[in-house]
Amino acid sequence: MSSLSSRKRSVLLFLAFVGVLVLFLTSGLRDLVSVEHLRELGANPLTPFLIIAAMTGAWTFALPGSVFFFVTPLLFAPLEATAIICAGSAAGTAMGYGAARYVGGPWVERFRNHRIMSFLERHSTFASLFAIRIFPGSQHGLINYGAGLVRIPVMRFLAATLTAVAIKAFLYARAIEGIVGASNIREALNWQTGTALSVLGMIAIGGHVCAFAPRPSRNYLRKSNFFDWAKPPTMSRHT
Repeated sequence: MSSLSSRKRSVLLFLAFVGVLVLFLTSGLRDLVSVEHLRELGANPLTPFLIIAAMTGAWTFALPGSVFFFVTPLLFAPLEATAIICAGSAAGTAMGYGAARYVGGPWVERFRNHRIMSFLERHSTFASLFAIRIFPGSQHGLINYGAGLVRIPVMRFLAATLTAVAIKAFLYARAIEGIVGASNIREALNWQTGTALSVLGMIAIGGHVCAFAPRPSRNYLRKSNFFDWAKPPTMSRHT
């Protein structure tokens, strides 16, 4: 497909994207999943699907989504809350990734061989993707857009996303379970949860750095004096 036709298609997709965004914002679905509507959500058997749909829309359009990590554990047990959050994040991630790749992709194609794009593609490993997802306060919607523009392999991106989100959602749910008086996720979480997520992120970054660290070749080690320190000292024949 030519560059011109790809851009025409991206414009049409962008108009459709904006239209769906307007429908989502005017539907009131996102406002329904809130602390103020906990009682109605608790009595509604369709609440898991409402949360998944609202979370899908929020992550697709890069809207704030921390409320889902707070409201869902207030309504469901930790494992159930984790499953619901993972379903919503998987759908929203796929939609946001696809929107960025097919709407914005043709417009950044000219920069495909740019040094920055090459750097991002080279360092988009599972460990690095996991790290940026697991840190508290991650901007998930913007991460989806960036991954779509860079064209990170979608299965790797989804796997890293779901692994990190599952851990984060479960730790959040355990911290929020039985909490009293908190009105948002910042008030509900303790420092241990944030520290645990940060440590996991740092470990993942460390693994990524180690994977890309230059290693001396075997021939270099053979030719160099790298192991000379291990040789026993030679005894002098002079008395």
